[in-house]
Amino acid sequence: MKLGLLGPEGTFSETAALLWLKTRMKTADERAELLFYPTIFDVADSVARGEVAYGVVPIENSLEGSVGETLDVLTSESTSGVVQIAGEVLVPIKICLLARGTFEQIRTVVSHPHAIAQCKRFIRGRLLSRGVKVQAVDSTAAAAKLAREIDAIAALASEEAARKYQLTILAENVQDMASVTRFVALALAGVQTAPTGHDKTSLLLALKDRPGALYDVLGVFAERGINLTKIESRPSRRALGDYMFHIDCEGHVEEKEIKAVLANLESRVTMIKLLGSYPRAE
Repeated sequence: MKLGLLGPEGTFSETAALLWLKTRMKTADERAELLFYPTIFDVADSVARGEVAYGVVPIENSLEGSVGETLDVLTSESTSGVVQIAGEVLVPIKICLLARGTFEQIRTVVSHPHAIAQCKRFIRGRLLSRGVKVQAVDSTAAAAKLAREIDAIAALASEEAARKYQLTILAENVQDMASVTRFVALALAGVQTAPTGHDKTSLLLALKDRPGALYDVLGVFAERGINLTKIESRPSRRALGDYMFHIDCEGHVEEKEIKAVLANLESRVTMIKLLGSYPRAE
């Protein structure tokens, strides 16, 4: 089985992929071929084109919130309705400062935007005060590769990245506080997971333009006693002020109560898409 993920080797996405394989697929690591892609969109596109069976991408962090690029690929014209969420996994995030040279040699620190945002205090207190520049790159592992090439560049990345790219860990756990990133496994829309009794359903909704539209939609879940675990708006890209809503709720689409919710929502929204029903991560 081929699994696509954000590369290069050594990203937190790789950690998430291997963990998901063990806990959800019950598949030994050596039976899965990992293919690395430069962006989240490329991972989703590889699933849509059938290059890989699953694609593992980050979707939200407990400190910095949702990963916009992942939400966007779920609504993109090229992937919406073609790929869906088939699973999730939670990964504790521990970020380190990695470099080939010494702390005094650092002139630029690089990392993924979310990792940079999670380390604001360290960057402000230990790096910016020394005139160090901050630069965003596509992944934490891409940052580690840059740090391996130039002594003046340091990376904010994982311990695993330090091992893979032979870098020195100059500082450990430099994130502002402990955090967890939720990753999702994307699959072709035809791939269904059976109910486990401990599931989550993800939906995409577009509301009618009228007062109380969101209140009305949320009431449908409340009336059925369905717990929402996430609700987030994203621009529809059709017009300023026009939004779609990503909603995660407890339960599986094959369960009676979720079926009733979906049926009730049909007349209250202008669009509803099932983004997946899958086992909830522990």
